[in-house]
Amino acid sequence: MKIFMRIGITAHLLLLSFLPLSTTGREKIPPAGISNSASCDNKLSILLSNDDGFDKPGIIALQKALSQAKHRVVLAAPAKNASGSSASITFAPVVVEHIKTNTYAISASPASSVVLAVSALYPSDSPPDLIISGINKGANLGPATGISGTVGATTAAIKVIDPPIAAIAISTDPLGPNFSEEENTQHLQRISAFITSFVARLTQERCKSGLLLPQGLALNINYPPLPAAEIKGIVVREQGQTPYFKISYRPSKNDANIYLPVFKALAVENDSAQSDTLAYEQGYITIVPLDGNYTNKDDPTKNLIESLIVELKP
Repeated sequence: MKIFMRIGITAHLLLLSFLPLSTTGREKIPPAGISNSASCDNKLSILLSNDDGFDKPGIIALQKALSQAKHRVVLAAPAKNASGSSASITFAPVVVEHIKTNTYAISASPASSVVLAVSALYPSDSPPDLIISGINKGANLGPATGISGTVGATTAAIKVIDPPIAAIAISTDPLGPNFSEEENTQHLQRISAFITSFVARLTQERCKSGLLLPQGLALNINYPPLPAAEIKGIVVREQGQTPYFKISYRPSKNDANIYLPVFKALAVENDSAQSDTLAYEQGYITIVPLDGNYTNKDDPTKNLIESLIVELKP
């Protein structure tokens, strides 16, 4: 069934709230057993999204693992591939298709999908405890972090939704060309088990502090494409600055008005020692804490800008 949603014209109204969906024929998500302030229940209300699409193997594997761990999982993700959409908001009417119980396909960006789900599908007094975006097909490291729709969904969770909701982005690359489809399925299952274990640790933290993560914090996790025995460990790193791919466009041979994206992999050799890109290449699961703040606070940069504007007039 399809549910049509009319979104306000002005941007600030869109960011504050989506107009409620019609209740006709729509599954109503019941309130969670506890609120975010109730500290020690180890079963969470989890909103699951991605940027690859609601029916892709990564998000399905994660949905299954988290549900088997008895978490209450709602999957609300783009109806089609929305990779590279960053934290863009869809300023247009949005179609929401109820696929099955607690599963929705949304004709919007990943960031819009999570904002819509929290504001229009969940009861207003019972938002999810945690938002997880992934498992994405393709690592989101270094400069790619800012353009990733997978990460963008978590940016919306901590910057657009009020109050912020703890969020995790999880990405990987497929195992190499010599691995079978079944081995790649097992790869996704291992990552799902890892995330499920990580969520269990977060619930332990909530029992101590009352929060899964500090308010306004998201985590960008990348799991290398290696068999379990070859994973070297888990490390906390910073976002790398060296690109690991290049994108350009070329005209289509069939239509001069169409330009096709061209990707080229780049070797990462000179990034900072603490970068996620280098650690990932070395076989580590990387975790980068994100706060969505794009401000450069470097004093020389501030001084440069001030020198440029000192004699300017409005």
